[in-house]
Amino acid sequence: MLRQTAIWTVAILMGLFFVLVGLTKLAGPSAAQWALRLSRWGYPSAARYAIGGIEISAGLGLLVPSVRRFAAVALIVVMVGAFVTHLVHGEFVHLLPPLILTGLSWGLYRWQPYASHKT
Repeated sequence: MLRQTAIWTVAILMGLFFVLVGLTKLAGPSAAQWALRLSRWGYPSAARYAIGGIEISAGLGLLVPSVRRFAAVALIVVMVGAFVTHLVHGEFVHLLPPLILTGLSWGLYRWQPYASHKT
């Protein structure tokens, strides 16, 4: 029971976080800032649409147990990309958030049983 509560708590908090962060990449004044950041890092500014879409979709996916593992893997890939980007560009102060979010995503991946197993 405690394990399920922990899984749901982490899934809801991370899901909400990634939906909100994904939305900032797609709309509003921060979307232009994300386009500028991505360009500075050597990515096409339009990559914000793909990254934001993945973050929103995976954030919502964390709330659906049958796709939670897949969503967690998608977020791990995005967060490893963020970590490597900050590392390559010497932005060491920005390394901790993607590292923590990767760890939490890995935890959700590991804790979520396969869809064919009942808990």
